[in-house]
Amino acid sequence: MGNLRAILIAVFASAIALQICSVRATFSDSTSFYWGAERGQYTGPDSVDLKLTKEGGTGLKSNITYMYGSITMGIKLPCGDSAGTVTTFYLSSRGDAHDEIDFEFLGNASGQPYTIHTNIFTQGFGQREQQFKPWFNPCDDYHYYTIFWNVFEVVWMVDGVPIRVFKNHHDPAINFPDAQPMETYSSFWNADDWATQGGRVKTNWKLAPFTASLQTYNVDACLCVLNDPECAKRCSSSGNWWTQESYTTLSQTQIDEMNTIRYNNMFYNYCTDYTKAELPKECSMESY
Repeated sequence: MGNLRAILIAVFASAIALQICSVRATFSDSTSFYWGAERGQYTGPDSVDLKLTKEGGTGLKSNITYMYGSITMGIKLPCGDSAGTVTTFYLSSRGDAHDEIDFEFLGNASGQPYTIHTNIFTQGFGQREQQFKPWFNPCDDYHYYTIFWNVFEVVWMVDGVPIRVFKNHHDPAINFPDAQPMETYSSFWNADDWATQGGRVKTNWKLAPFTASLQTYNVDACLCVLNDPECAKRCSSSGNWWTQESYTTLSQTQIDEMNTIRYNNMFYNYCTDYTKAELPKECSMESY
């Protein structure tokens, strides 16, 4: 894999150095296990192994709450028969009316590709899934997954290339995550009742323990203390690099790269699921 900093520079080529409330982090100094700690291990200053056994999985979360910016982590998924397993990287606020931005990696039987599952919740409502088959082997090495979030849009990226955008349409009928700070989470757990081929393929516990490895937790985002009434205003101010004009939308090169991946690798899109009684309003509007 290429150097992560080079990847981020390529994605954010015009970043502005002035950042009035930015915080940086590593796994060892900025995260902790919130469940299954006996099955997790910090393997270095900025690397972690999450293990899954029949007894349970592992969950990791940030000690810091963020609002807007870029959060990246390198993930190496388990190889071979990973059916029934789910590895996650997501941001989430607290409470029932929570906001959440998801990457989930659904395992499969040997020889079958993983599913990259993305979703976004706003004010507690989700059901905005888009799913992709990877165009790379996610277990052969670390690949870098980024959630970029500002007042204009949310962007999901893989190895520096955008695969999905959720725009802020400033429409009261389309909620956007612009009021609640979020924490970073990563977890590894068993979901063989639904994760692989609709639950038809179960986890093979003879292969346990399974291991998902994380490295290079790269955060360039706005620190936001919970219940701070000035958080959203401060983190969306013009002094932050993620509020600059160049980050209001993707570049044409990024759009072209994203469209290629979406055309070739996306196999489910909630906006084209006509089995639903009614499609969400944003499905009829400009996506990016």
